[in-house]
Amino acid sequence: MKLELPCWTSHHNLLLYSFLFFCYENDFAFNVVFNNRLATGGGIIYLDDDKTIFLDYSDDIKFIDDPKRYSFYFKRSLTFENYSGNIYPLNFQVNYSYKAINLLMKFKLNDLMNSRNRIEIIRAMDYFNLFTNLSHNAMDARSFPTSVTDNNGKIIFHTRLWNPENHIDLEEKKRREIQNQFRIEACRIIKRNFENSSVGIFPDELSARIAPDLLLNVKRISKKEYFKSLRNADIGIADDGLKDTPGWKIGECLLFGKAVITTPLNVVVEDFKEYVNYEKLSARDSYLELPEKIESLIVGKRYCEMGQKNLEWSENFLHPKNYFKRILAITKSKTC
Repeated sequence: MKLELPCWTSHHNLLLYSFLFFCYENDFAFNVVFNNRLATGGGIIYLDDDKTIFLDYSDDIKFIDDPKRYSFYFKRSLTFENYSGNIYPLNFQVNYSYKAINLLMKFKLNDLMNSRNRIEIIRAMDYFNLFTNLSHNAMDARSFPTSVTDNNGKIIFHTRLWNPENHIDLEEKKRREIQNQFRIEACRIIKRNFENSSVGIFPDELSARIAPDLLLNVKRISKKEYFKSLRNADIGIADDGLKDTPGWKIGECLLFGKAVITTPLNVVVEDFKEYVNYEKLSARDSYLELPEKIESLIVGKRYCEMGQKNLEWSENFLHPKNYFKRILAITKSKTC
């Protein structure tokens, strides 16, 4: 079995570290090669029976390669209308690591010297997070919670704004305006109605101008600090990220065993059920519904029950002990 990547980026960490875990667990050779002709957000698994699996980690609902070229095609942002034939969902995306130094030791010298891999190599070497950009800090899978904690219904929503003027496409400008409005008003309505909450917006020029009342403390904006805050919360608020598809935030909430309230999910997520794993707002801009949704989770401490379900879901679909194994299990079942 071989894994082929265009380069090593943060979008590949979920796959790469899961593959490392799988190889350790099954005493397989760690066989990773780089091919810069592959689409940047993709990867290919070559099985020993000559079958091929393409992995599409793009934010966009568009395919970055032709599914007909492969035995199986797994896509992160998979719409329901495209869920057919040899196409399967990759579910949510998160950024984590597992024995990062050991991973570095598996690579050949020319892979370590590859300029396209440089950023993630530096991050993997920076074990104590002293030098690298902590806004893209990867969670160490060995530190994931193994049980749900009760923090008296604390709500968390740390987010950022995207400047509409930084994009030339009119449709994208409008999408960013709607996204920014939701994020600002969601923070304000939660802050106004729930004292036991941690909400705010990443401080930059745009947020300082249009939402100065919501700026996060500059000392708390790193991923490392965010994970501390997430660990001490119970209910995570999530909304669509780029291209109106789920970002990393919702997957992080699940791995930490938190209840989730989210804007509508427009992509396929396997065995992820409304009212069981998440509460759904009726529309992208329905921030006014948040207080009622939050109260419904606080009554009877239902957030604990949902948090437990999400911890179990994340172990089955996101944790490195099962992520790579799940992909292979699907291909095996469809081959038999």
